[in-house]
Parts: sequence; C-alpha cells; structure tokens
Amino acid sequence: MMWKIAFVCLSALFTVGLTGLPGGFTDVDVNDEGVQNAMKFAVAQRNRKLSDMYLHLGEVVKAKAQVVAGMKYVITVKMARSSCRKNSANEECRHRPMAMPYQCTFTVWSRPWLSDIQLLNEKC
Repeated sequence: MMWKIAFVCLSALFTVGLTGLPGGFTDVDVNDEGVQNAMKFAVAQRNRKLSDMYLHLGEVVKAKAQVVAGMKYVITVKMARSSCRKNSANEECRHRPMAMPYQCTFTVWSRPWLSDIQLLNEKC
C-alpha cells in the first residue's frame, strides 16, 4: 500500500517537473502572435518614455506566458537604437550598425477580448 502512495507522489512530481507548475509560467515560442503583440506594445511604451529623438527597436530573445484573467507575458527583448526619428512616418526602421544593444525584460498583461493591454513592469 505504501509503495502505491509513493509511486503516485513521485509520478506527480515528475509530471510537474516536465510541464511546470499548474498556473505557473511556461516557455512560449518567440514568434507567437501574442508574444509579438506584447513586445510591440512594450517597446512602443518604452519609446514614449525615452528622451532620445530616435526610435529604439526590439527583438524577442525569450518569452514566458502565464494564464491569468488573460495572458501575462514576461518577455526578454534585445533592444537597440534605430536610424528612424520618432516623428518620422512610414519610414522603414533598422538598427543602427554601430548602435550599442541592450536588454530589457517586460511584463505585459493582455486581455484581447477587452482590447486591454498593460505594461506591468520594465527592467532594462
């Protein structure tokens, strides 16, 4: 009887180890549409705060998601200054060749059915 209980407990621990804790964060494909939308929103918010006259662009390096009342994303983004001015319209922006890259981690909460997206945390 005792070995059955131990087996069930070990099986549960093994399963949790493979899939993550229920309700916890799980790794997400960096090309996922929700991740890309969250990254674009976070980068736009960062650009609004920066006093730099040039836009900074981002590329997702790593992403995790958690199902809450919506989706909470924690996204690691490689950032760099672009050649585009903030007030330029319809210009194709690229990273400047000599721009010093830096890394940011954004926490974004998305509830698309409410058209609501919020930047909860930013660390650069």
